[in-house]
Amino acid sequence: MLQLNKRLLYIFLFALLLGATPLFSQVKLIFDTDFGGDADDLGALAMLHHFVDAGECDLLAIMCWSTEEYAVPGLDAVNRFYHHPDIPIGVRKGETHFTDWNHSKPIVDAFPSQLTYEKAEEVTQLYRKILSQSEDQSIVIITVGPLMNIMNLIQSKPDAYSDLDGKALIEQKVKEFAISFLRGRKNGTSMGICRA
Repeated sequence: MLQLNKRLLYIFLFALLLGATPLFSQVKLIFDTDFGGDADDLGALAMLHHFVDAGECDLLAIMCWSTEEYAVPGLDAVNRFYHHPDIPIGVRKGETHFTDWNHSKPIVDAFPSQLTYEKAEEVTQLYRKILSQSEDQSIVIITVGPLMNIMNLIQSKPDAYSDLDGKALIEQKVKEFAISFLRGRKNGTSMGICRA
């Protein structure tokens, strides 16, 4: 079941990029992830890097929900592996923790990385900076995991980047959300994907 859900996510990402891409233009997207706990985030990020290489999307940033200490270095290692070390990574700030079953540390142990959790930009500020500098209705946000980063963006106040609050900034700049989610049920969990 989990394997089928991962395939569904990859098919959805591929279809989203094809469907949202007029001829000769790149989808400008932000990838919001809880990288490290499940393989779907790594697979989705690998696909996005291939789309960047094919000129099908412009990956403006990766937003990390996880405060696991190796999540940011793991994302940086993946970016460097695919020769895109300059893609900014934003992270939800707070106290870090280590999870031994998380796959971020093995990635960091196997591949070079330079960015640490402490040096990564704060996620809401990075969202606001990128959105404020973007054309209206030009951004696609793909979320794979909890929506805390999106909630914090919605609740954000005007700042040096924009006079708009978070909700108004999203309404002005974001063309589409693609949200992958898990919903608990009595007999287990189900995964869904919605576009908004």
